[in-house]
This record gives sequence, structure tokens and C-alpha cells, in this order.
Amino acid sequence: MRNTLKEKLEQKARPVGTFVTTDSVDVVECLACTGLDYVILDNEHSPMDAETTCAMVRAASGRGLTALARVREISRSAVLKLLDVGAQGLIIPNVHGVEDMRRVVDYAKYAPVGQRGFGLSRKDGWGSEGLGTVPEIMAHFNRETLVVPQCETAEALDSIEDIAAMEGVDGVFIGPYDLSISMGIPGAFDDPRFAAALQRVVNACHQAGKFCLIFAGDGETGLARLEQGFDGVAVGVDATLLMSGVQAQLAKIKK
Repeated sequence: MRNTLKEKLEQKARPVGTFVTTDSVDVVECLACTGLDYVILDNEHSPMDAETTCAMVRAASGRGLTALARVREISRSAVLKLLDVGAQGLIIPNVHGVEDMRRVVDYAKYAPVGQRGFGLSRKDGWGSEGLGTVPEIMAHFNRETLVVPQCETAEALDSIEDIAAMEGVDGVFIGPYDLSISMGIPGAFDDPRFAAALQRVVNACHQAGKFCLIFAGDGETGLARLEQGFDGVAVGVDATLLMSGVQAQLAKIKK
């Protein structure tokens, strides 16, 4: 299966996505009809599990929408289950340094890059998708599966140049809330120290030939981040987008 998000990042098309937290397959399919480029199925901050993620990936892929998944934790099981159900990339939270990402790359990438366990599954149509020999299947998924650590801790920021340069790491996603908290300036997004941190991450990614994504609470902030040099944004979460849409319509009626 083509990873259209990867293609858009390579084309410098500045893709826009959002997080899914509502545990609803229908919501994913609705989002696929909006023009979004990707969704992040959030197994960290929601009740979502691998089985639910599988159904959501199916809904997204049926509409041509790239589905990434944020893992619950850094463990072999958490990584393998989401990849085997067909997630086209992983967002890795709570990264504290290179050693964390070495483990993730080992779990998520096949040899010779990592040590991912091989098994026919939904991701490759249980071997029916004509991807070739076992080595060819391994090479295909190493190429098409995005492994994206979050920079949301001061420790990750301190080693961001080394993390971004790692083989098997495809890009970096900034979680601005947790990063600002870890820096001791919670929510102070206008603080010069925070602005410098963002620029450091962008520079590290681009120097390593990798992309840099960031969360934005709304479209205005998302556009500003793109103009700052970020390669893509994830705007809001499905629940807040639903609420803001309803509130906007109510405001027109209940004046």
C-alpha cells in the first residue's frame, strides 16, 4: 500500500492531519472525506487498542487516507501490533534519548535496519498483495513505514541532533504542550526559549534530511507553524474539531 503522507512530505506539500481520540470508526471515515492528508490514531491518550486501531486503519485506507498510530508505550508488543494491523507509521511518545529510539527502530524496522519480527498479516494482505519475496516485503515496509519520535521532553531536546540523524528514524513530531512543561515553562509558547527549542528541532531534522511535524491547536496556529518551516502539522483532535464545528453553527443561530 502506498504511503501518501510520505509522498506528500517528499513533495514538500505541507500535509495537514489531526488526532483521533474518540474511539469511533465512523469518525475516521468522516475525516477521510474532509481533505485531510492523514490521521494519528491515539493509543496513548484514549481507550483505543490494537483491535480498534485495526478497524480505523481499514476505514482510513478505504478512503485513501494515511493512518498513523501513536503507541501506548515503548515496547515490542505495542509497536508490532499497530504495524501488523496496517498503521503506515508510528508516533512515539515519551522519548528521552537515543537509547529509547534504538529500541523502537529494532521493533519497527526489519533487518538490516532493525530486528522487527516477520509475520504475514493485514498490512500485506496476508501475503497476497504481490510485494515479492520475503526480503522484498521487508524492504518495502522499511521504506514505507514511518517511525517518528516525539520531541516532548527536555532530554529528547538535548539529544535531538543525534535522534534525528538515526537510521530508521524518518522524522520528528513536536508535542508543544509536554515539551514546554518539561522545559519548565508550561504553555509559554511565546517564550523565546521555546521558540529557540522549536527552531533547534527543525534545524536538526532538516540537517539530517528528515521531516519535522508539530501539533497545532487550530488552523491559524497550524499555518503559522508551516510558515516557520515545519513540514506538516496535526491540527487539533477529532473531539475538539467536532465541538468547534457545532459551536460555530450554534453561534449563528443563538445570537
